[in-house]
Amino acid sequence: MLALHRTGGGAGGRRMVGDQRGTALVIAITLVLLVVAIGAAVAVTSRTETLIAANFRGSREMLYAAEGVVALATRDLDTAPDWNAVLSGASASSFTDGASIGSRTLPGGTQVVLCCGPGSLAADVQLRAYGGRDWGADTPQWQLFAWGPSAWWLPAGRLQTPVYVAIWVADDPEDGDGNPTTDANGRLLLHAQALGGRGGRRIVEVLVQRPVSTGLPLPRGLRILSWHEVRW
Repeated sequence: MLALHRTGGGAGGRRMVGDQRGTALVIAITLVLLVVAIGAAVAVTSRTETLIAANFRGSREMLYAAEGVVALATRDLDTAPDWNAVLSGASASSFTDGASIGSRTLPGGTQVVLCCGPGSLAADVQLRAYGGRDWGADTPQWQLFAWGPSAWWLPAGRLQTPVYVAIWVADDPEDGDGNPTTDANGRLLLHAQALGGRGGRRIVEVLVQRPVSTGLPLPRGLRILSWHEVRW
C-alpha cells in the first residue's frame, strides 16, 4: 500500500504564504509613496513655474510703467513754456495724485514717503540718481514732477500688476552755468521709478533735449539723447 506525502503544508507553508503577502504589501506601499512623491514634485514644479512666470510678467509691466511715466513727463515738458519753473519745483505734471508731501500706500501695503526729508523717495533720489555723482555747483537738484498709480492710464482691469510711478526732473549738469534751477542748454535729466508689491522696483533714467532753434518754427517733440535702466 503506497503512502501519500503532503508537501508545502503545515507551519512552513503558512510562513511562505505570509512572507509573500508581506513582500507584496511592502512593494505596494513603496509604489504608493513613489507615486505620491512624483505627484508632489510635479505640483511643486508647476507652482514654481507659475510664480516665475508671474514675477517675470510683473517685472516687465513695472518696466513698461516706468517707460510710460517717462513718455507722460516728456509730453508735459514739451508743452511747458518755462523749464526753470519745473526745475524750481513751481510747476508739475498734469499727472499727480495729490500733494507730493506725505506718504503713499504702494501695492502690497508698504508705506512710502514721496517728499521730502530723510527717508523719503525724493531724498533717496537726490543721493543716488545718476550714480550720486557730484558736479559741484551744477549738481542736479531733483524735483518731483509726476506721480500716481499707473492704473489711472487705462480702463479698470487692463493692468494685471498694480504699480505706483513717480518721476523726478533735474537740470543737465553739463550746461556749466553753476545754477541747477536754471536751464541753460535745453536739456533735462529724468529719473523714473515704478514701484510694485514685495519691494519690486524698476528705474529708468533719461536725458532729453528741446529742439534747437534755427530761426524757423520749432518742431514739436523732445529728443531722447540717452536712455538706460539702473538697478538699486
